[in-house]
Amino acid sequence: MENSTDGFFGDIVNTLLRLAEEKLNSQFEQDCLKHYLDNTGTTMELSKDTFQLIAAETLKLQEAAGGRLAGTTSVNINGKRYYTKCINFYGCRDFDYALGCSTLYFDEEGTPVGIYDRYDFDAAKHRDTLAEQLTELMSFLASKGIGKAYDIVYGVK
Repeated sequence: MENSTDGFFGDIVNTLLRLAEEKLNSQFEQDCLKHYLDNTGTTMELSKDTFQLIAAETLKLQEAAGGRLAGTTSVNINGKRYYTKCINFYGCRDFDYALGCSTLYFDEEGTPVGIYDRYDFDAAKHRDTLAEQLTELMSFLASKGIGKAYDIVYGVK
């Protein structure tokens, strides 16, 4: 990964990126971090292919939790019934350092049809110590103008 930031903070970012590469197991995780570091804050609209990978992982997690619609809440969006649930992607190799906990939308059959997540390095108590320390460091860097939070979306809006 490369970053165009120069000087002291550029060195910090480049060192952080080298360390992060050990934890970023997928191109998606790398793309999410790069998007954060580009400082635009623009929404990342997922491709169908990327969403299908997330949806497949979501279905595995839901089946383990008791079924496709287990623990969901019914919502009405634009006159259509959907179901939502915060899905915990920690422990999912290709998504844990990008999505964390994300809101997934399901149709009435329990098929994932959308996602919303805020990529923002917010503090949380559910991460392991190293992950939380990296989160705090990224939050600090954002306060210095290195990195900007953004939304990740697909499907239902």
